[in-house]
Amino acid sequence: MYFGINPEYYEDLYREHLPKRENLLDLIKEAMKDERHDRIKYKNMMEMSKTEKIRKQIEFAYMDEGKHYKMFQQIYYALTGKMIDIPAPQVETYNKLIDAVETSINGELEAVELYRKIQSMLPNMKLRDMLFEIITDEQEHATRFVYVFSILDK
Repeated sequence: MYFGINPEYYEDLYREHLPKRENLLDLIKEAMKDERHDRIKYKNMMEMSKTEKIRKQIEFAYMDEGKHYKMFQQIYYALTGKMIDIPAPQVETYNKLIDAVETSINGELEAVELYRKIQSMLPNMKLRDMLFEIITDEQEHATRFVYVFSILDK
């Protein structure tokens, strides 16, 4: 959803801080890449899962990652007037589900830090609210993965 603001508006707004603006767009691209990566990883983890209870916890995060990717696309479009699509990255493989879950806990928490940085750089409340939703989802994913880890670590 493009806000109808001329892209030159942002050039004027960030003229003194142009590297910061470019950094924001780079961070959004990084976030999109991470969301694509995690969605693929979580699909693989669901296939590794032996119980429906664990699969459902992972599926929750899997569905959100797709939503987040689209939200980042909307944010990028709102800032630039351009749609972008990030190619699917290579995803590491795991022999044990618990190892994938452990790295997912850390990944979700690292995403929260990255997304807070992005949120602080956004120019309006609507975009910051979108990041707030993504951040709280990522925090919930970390909590769900801690729960899954506790089940698997018995």
